[in-house]
Amino acid sequence: MTGVAKKTVMRLLVEVGDVCADYQDKVFQNLNCRRLQLDEMWGYIHTREPNLNEGDPEEWGSTMIWLAIDSETKLLISHHIGTRNGVNAHAFVCDLRKRTEGRYQVTSDQYNGYVGAMREHFGQNVDFGQLHKIYGRINTDGWYGGGQVIGAVPHVKIGRPDWSRISTSHIERANLSVRMHLRRLTRLTNAFSKKLSNLEAAVTLYVAFYNFCRGHQTHKGGSPAMAAGLTDHVWSIAELLGAA
Repeated sequence: MTGVAKKTVMRLLVEVGDVCADYQDKVFQNLNCRRLQLDEMWGYIHTREPNLNEGDPEEWGSTMIWLAIDSETKLLISHHIGTRNGVNAHAFVCDLRKRTEGRYQVTSDQYNGYVGAMREHFGQNVDFGQLHKIYGRINTDGWYGGGQVIGAVPHVKIGRPDWSRISTSHIERANLSVRMHLRRLTRLTNAFSKKLSNLEAAVTLYVAFYNFCRGHQTHKGGSPAMAAGLTDHVWSIAELLGAA
């Protein structure tokens, strides 16, 4: 399609992903928020977990894409890639805290690793709640996916969050957008990432595109970056690459 070798294109995408990450690190500082939502979505690198063999690279297998969204501006403030454990929960929350200021409300799912991470990096200067979803079984033959949600129970962990705002609906909708746009994260795909660096670059590129170049219905076609006061118009891809 391009007349350029595939490996050349892949190297370029990784380089562009790196500079987009650097640009957002510089711009996403001292952000004022009122309500944030956190979540993780599953993916894998090179090989699914059951098919791993002894001696395979450590980066292969299942991983998680951690995302934080501002419920009002829909800005994806922070993202992180790593397995679902306490170390990555702390790295993700630490990055989020560095980009924001002041006290605000945060909601996550019931993963316990968030609790310690929030206490370490936010202390008591946060209103933090978790939403515990209760799943039922689906008996349909051949069903591929999670169970049906039959209940959701909010839990207060730190401070005094608004119970009516303990929700993960916005970040879960953002997760759907990620899966719809990034082929390597589509379920049952054959376009999975072969290297961790490729997945990191692809996710970073999408996050930058989503924040600066993609119009959002909530903002009548404006981008999340416009709603957050980071720019005054929806960027083209060329503008994004130029800024990065």
